[in-house]
Amino acid sequence: MSTPPPPGYRKVPSPLWPFEPHDVMFDVAPEALRDTRLFWVFFWPALSLLTGMTALYFATTLNAFGLAPGEINHDAVFRSYYALLMASQIGFLWWFASWLNTRHLAVAVFDIRPARFGIETGYGLVLFGMSFVFAIAAVDVLLPLLPIPDVPTPDRFNGGGLTGTLLVAASVIIFAPLVEEIILRGWLLPKLAARMGGWVWPILLSAGGFGLMHILVDIPTMIYATVLGVFAGLARRLTGRLWAPVVLHFVNNLVASLSF
Repeated sequence: MSTPPPPGYRKVPSPLWPFEPHDVMFDVAPEALRDTRLFWVFFWPALSLLTGMTALYFATTLNAFGLAPGEINHDAVFRSYYALLMASQIGFLWWFASWLNTRHLAVAVFDIRPARFGIETGYGLVLFGMSFVFAIAAVDVLLPLLPIPDVPTPDRFNGGGLTGTLLVAASVIIFAPLVEEIILRGWLLPKLAARMGGWVWPILLSAGGFGLMHILVDIPTMIYATVLGVFAGLARRLTGRLWAPVVLHFVNNLVASLSF
C-alpha cells in the first residue's frame, strides 16, 4: 500500500493523469474514470440529495395521513425522517457500489481506510480547524450582501426523545460524512480531476456541489458547507485518500450537533 511522501518530496502529477502514486486512484485504469458519460458524473450526487428529500416526504406523509395539521405528532415525524434517511442512504450506497463494481471502480471510490492513520487524521483535524474559521467568516461577510428574508430555521437536530437523539447521532454524525464524502470526494472530485487534468477547478466544483446539497437547510448552511467542501477537497488531494475528509466532516457534524 503506497503512502503519502514526506513534505517536499511530492511527485508533480501529469496533466494527463493527475493522481500521485499514493493516491487510491493512481492504479485505476484511466479509461475507467474518463469514459463515463457526463450524465453519470453528476447523476449520483444528485440522487444522493434526492434520498434526503424523499425520506422527508415519506416521513411527513406517513405520519400526517388522515390527520389535521394540529394532530400531527412531530416527534414521530422526526424519528421517521432520520430512520428513513439512513435506510435510503444504505440502499443508495448499495446501488452505487453495484454500479461502480461493473466499471471496476468500487474499491477505489469506497476505500476510506487511511494509509497513515496519524498523519491523515491530523490532516483532517487541522483542515477542519481552518475550514471552521474561514466558513464562519464567509457566512458573516456574504450573508449581509444577499437579499434573504429573515425566516426562522427549523430545528433539525432536536426532537423524538431518546430514540430521535440516537437516530440523529447515527445519521448526521456517522452516515452523512460517509455518504457525502464517498459521493463528492471519492467519486465526483477524482472524476472531474481525471477529465480536467488538474485539481483547482474540480475542488471548487465539488465544493459547490456540496454547498448545493445543503441549500434546503438554509443559505448560511449552504455558504458554510461550500467553504467546508473546499477544505475537504484539499484533504483528499493532499492525502490521496478519503480518511482525512471523513474525519474533517465527522468532526464538523459532531460540533454542529452538540451546538444544538
